[in-house]
Amino acid sequence: MIAYLVSEHVLTPGASGVERLIQALRAVPRHLFVPPRAWASPQGWRGEERVIDATADYGDWWDAAYTNTAIVTQRDDGAAEPTDNERLPTSSLSCPYIAMTWLRELEVDRRHCVLDIGTGTGWTAAVLAHLTDDNVVSIDIDPAITQQAEKNLALTGLSPTIITGDGAAGHAVGAPYDRVHVACGVSDIPYPWIEQTRPGGVIVLPYMPHPHAWGALLQLRVRDDGSAIGTFRDSGGYMMMRSQRPGRWPAYSGDSFESTTQVDPREIWSALDAGFGLSLASAAPHIIITGSGWEQSDDWSGWVMRLRDLRGDGWAVASARPGEDTDVVQTCARQLWTQLETAFMEWLCAGRPDRSAYRMLVTPSGQEVRLT
Repeated sequence: MIAYLVSEHVLTPGASGVERLIQALRAVPRHLFVPPRAWASPQGWRGEERVIDATADYGDWWDAAYTNTAIVTQRDDGAAEPTDNERLPTSSLSCPYIAMTWLRELEVDRRHCVLDIGTGTGWTAAVLAHLTDDNVVSIDIDPAITQQAEKNLALTGLSPTIITGDGAAGHAVGAPYDRVHVACGVSDIPYPWIEQTRPGGVIVLPYMPHPHAWGALLQLRVRDDGSAIGTFRDSGGYMMMRSQRPGRWPAYSGDSFESTTQVDPREIWSALDAGFGLSLASAAPHIIITGSGWEQSDDWSGWVMRLRDLRGDGWAVASARPGEDTDVVQTCARQLWTQLETAFMEWLCAGRPDRSAYRMLVTPSGQEVRLT
């Protein structure tokens, strides 16, 4: 696993703080945090998603523990088996690539006090505890998750403080923190995280303005005026914080109209990670992409992008087929596709600024993505 992370340039031997991360990975066996039976989701091109079972195939289970594999440990908040791939994943053991990228950007030192949001299996909390001599508070909203994490941690000899509670509120009792590590996606950054961090402290979180669609690693630095400013360091996402999961959208309704465009929604989709995702969050934060991909019925098939409006009941559906113009249906009052296409053209005209050109500012009154 360490060799893989080095080969992918997640960990560069000799770089600041990296040797301590490597030592922590060696000291905290990942398999201690893998349930006997779970759902393995290899990242990249390595293998197929599958059930892993330590009793039925110990070698496969061990392979999942020590490769770049995310392991789903809970679905539907515990109402379904982790192996039921038809149900919503709600907790997991993060893949090493994402987990170590986040920890690298956190810049943890032994003297730091760390708040860890989203305990999960406890693996990341254990790595942080090794890095800080157990000076870690880890919080998760689900008591079943925190109870199992405590059992897992007991096998390591490490003892971070595990709290059951709403991570959006942080944990004021242990504040101020030098570092805040967030392992659940958020579109709205909870201000208590900034309040509970020392000026000069670092917060690392998955900023996900389009849940389940696209996200970015945001590194914030807290200032002494109660604000925080940060840069987007990489792409990547996590399962959404429970309080920020999108609810069930109502059926499409209201006056709508049909049109066509030569803009292919797949171009927009592929541009999200190239910088347009942040441009859209800046220009039109009310637009959310709720679905994208190939859809098929008895008499039609094509690539579809679905949009919703966080401010009201607006919606849009863009359907593309090879060699044809894109068919668009959108509400009359809130023409979301028109707004999306306009924002995309403005981003192209600006020279396609990538994620490094954007900053996030968080203040007591809200947050704003800015093009520098």
